[in-house]
Amino acid sequence: MSQTAHQFDPSILREYDIRGVVGDTVHAADARAIGRTFGTLVRRGGGKRVALGYDGRLSSPGLAAACVEGLTAAGLDVVNIGIAATPMLYYAVYHFDTDGGIMITGSHNPPDYNGFKMMMGKK
Repeated sequence: MSQTAHQFDPSILREYDIRGVVGDTVHAADARAIGRTFGTLVRRGGGKRVALGYDGRLSSPGLAAACVEGLTAAGLDVVNIGIAATPMLYYAVYHFDTDGGIMITGSHNPPDYNGFKMMMGKK
């Protein structure tokens, strides 16, 4: 495991989410780092489980797999709900009583975009 800090392309870090062009500004390594970082924050807050969903973009399953690697490396269990709309992830966080959730989605952007929207659970 590398002890060097992960470097994100600064253009992907937004006020409410993380989003960019897959293969250009967003990579699997970013998804792994996001999972590890979010997972660490959830664990520090006493959490143990998060829900994860992703949209139907071709890049989403690969980014989801990398994000799950990061989340599990942080010591969390992941409830992977698979392909879903963002409101379905919000529902899953509460229905499955998880401590947070990550939605991988490019939202309204063109197909070559993808990104991450995080939310904390009930705690």
